[in-house]
Amino acid sequence: MSGDSVPIVLPIPRFATDACEATTLYRELRKPLLRYLVCLGLSSDEAQDVVQDSFLSLHRHLSAGGSKQNIRSWLFRVAHNGARNRQNRYDRRFSAPIDPEMDLAADQATPERAVLEKEKFLRLENAMRELPETERECLLLRAGGLRYREIGEVLGIATSTVGDTVERAIRILAEKCNV
Repeated sequence: MSGDSVPIVLPIPRFATDACEATTLYRELRKPLLRYLVCLGLSSDEAQDVVQDSFLSLHRHLSAGGSKQNIRSWLFRVAHNGARNRQNRYDRRFSAPIDPEMDLAADQATPERAVLEKEKFLRLENAMRELPETERECLLLRAGGLRYREIGEVLGIATSTVGDTVERAIRILAEKCNV
């Protein structure tokens, strides 16, 4: 080899447009996706891997001329399936507890308040784990900002079922957490 570089020809206009769309969506949806995946039981590292794979799939989808309709629910669906595949592969579910220290309220004026906040968080975490899988997933996706129609697309259930499921999950959590 003579050390001469070989120019690579890329379809720059299309690549730039798709990359821009994917980058905008990444900035907008990365954190909600991470929260959702961690709540599904993935570790932080696993969730980051699944999010990265999901956005890579999105880039491929857009580059191949795939549909741009409701990309947000498409992306959550890809991430959801990636999480399920990872959980089935490792045969683990909710083995690592969510770190309650991380989510304590920022204003911890007293040690008593910190203990009360931690107990409240643990009650909610335990109540969430006791919810049936569909109810937990619907509630987590709704908390992630998805609309009922989008949740239905992600989980493959009817929109009316999503509404009933979210309402039932909230009622169960309120009862278990004494709200």
